[in-house]
Amino acid sequence: MQAESVIEESGKAGKNLRDPFAAPDVSGNLRRSSVRGASLMSFSRIMGMGLRFLSTGILARLISRDDFGLFAMTAVITGFLSIFMDVGLSQATIQRPEINHRQISTLFWINVGLGVFITAVFAASAPLVAAFYHQPALVGMIPVLSLSFLFGSLGLQHLALLTRNMRYPLLAGIEIFSMAAGVITAVWMARAGFGYWALVGMAVAPAVAKSTAAWIALRWTPGLPSRRTGVRGMLKFGGDILGFNIVNYFSRQTDTILVAKFCGAAPVAAYEKAYSLLLMPVGQINGPLGAVTIPALSRLQEDPERYRRYFLNAILLVCSLSMPVIAGITLFADQVVLVWLGRDWASSAELFRLLAIAALIGGISNPAGWVLISLGMTKRYRLLGLANSAVIVAAFVIGLLVGPKEPGQFGSMRGVAIGYSTAMLLNFVPYWAWALKRTPVDLRSVLSTMVTPALACVPASAAAIGLLSMAGGRIDAWLPVISAMVVFGLVYAGVLLIGFKKLDFFRKIAGELRPR
Repeated sequence: MQAESVIEESGKAGKNLRDPFAAPDVSGNLRRSSVRGASLMSFSRIMGMGLRFLSTGILARLISRDDFGLFAMTAVITGFLSIFMDVGLSQATIQRPEINHRQISTLFWINVGLGVFITAVFAASAPLVAAFYHQPALVGMIPVLSLSFLFGSLGLQHLALLTRNMRYPLLAGIEIFSMAAGVITAVWMARAGFGYWALVGMAVAPAVAKSTAAWIALRWTPGLPSRRTGVRGMLKFGGDILGFNIVNYFSRQTDTILVAKFCGAAPVAAYEKAYSLLLMPVGQINGPLGAVTIPALSRLQEDPERYRRYFLNAILLVCSLSMPVIAGITLFADQVVLVWLGRDWASSAELFRLLAIAALIGGISNPAGWVLISLGMTKRYRLLGLANSAVIVAAFVIGLLVGPKEPGQFGSMRGVAIGYSTAMLLNFVPYWAWALKRTPVDLRSVLSTMVTPALACVPASAAAIGLLSMAGGRIDAWLPVISAMVVFGLVYAGVLLIGFKKLDFFRKIAGELRPR
């Protein structure tokens, strides 16, 4: 008996209950639910960033830098192990046209089993990690930190069902609640004198809070795992996504590893800061839109024309937001570095410009994965990631060896950055062509959609460069710099909205945010 299968509809009179395993109805205004969902998920991300910024400022005054350093030693391991906690099974739940209680119960226990296994492996590795870093404190820290994987696994399928049902207000609330729980726990522990344990608390508390909130929001109790439930295809689906994530993880770490090994600590710090700042706005755009778009496209698999229109609108939105942000950061790289990092980090400004193409193409190519995941073409998704990563890693190595080297360095940091952008540029069209083959979306339509915001950036950049020339080479001549920023934004908006007649598109999106 499925006593678990109810979600209470909030905001409506009475008790309107919905089966969480039924595909959501997309016959109505899908654009409205998607726009509101993306807005809510963006809000939750912004709140999360604000909470992290606030907590860092508070904790920096309560615990030592050595404590932060001790915790940071575990970051590479936890980042890698987190890939295996879900193994793509949440996406399988979201994507499948039809699911049932027995299937999701089985996936739930698979996730929990993986959580237990990862927790045990990480805890058991504590003596080895402590010996590697010569930090005995890690022997006690890592087993407690590993519990975040166990607690996190308990809520994965509940969160996937909420996403499948497009319950974005609940998902945004859960995200903010879990982040706040971590910050409150960490600050309380730090004030109580727990030192580095406050950072452990900030890692474990959100996992506990998120899973607890997900169980409360979705009143579904998993049954026992079952055989012959049809989950084999879902496991294969998840395995392909896992394969992509593993390859992508290592390829994205290779450049940092090479720069650190052959160029030194200071160059890798400059490189990492430049790339992380470029990726931050792209992540804030793609993350919420992807969280909304994949479930919506999954529900439109049987309506190719509607699928195509929805995806092209999503691409237009991604490019219209990403392109001017990356172009702006590139144009004003000197000022961004000066304000954000200070004069000592001036070398990062050049890296901003060298990495800009890689960051831009990576950002606007990410939606290709939305198509393949939503259509269940995960084998192609995995192979595409493997081929793309191979080209990128080869470009890193070539750039390291043949690029311009600084005195005393064995490799070229700038060469790695140039190689990265070159590889992404060369891969761009073949990547999209392979991704869109035999899908409802054609390459020509995607490229023509992308061209519009790209062309709008050209006159905006030219106007900004003209005003920047009035600064006479001074990066802190703020009047012409701020004027150039304002003009860049106004010219871009004017060309895109009026010149290319996209005002109605964005007016409709804004209209969906108004309460009715």
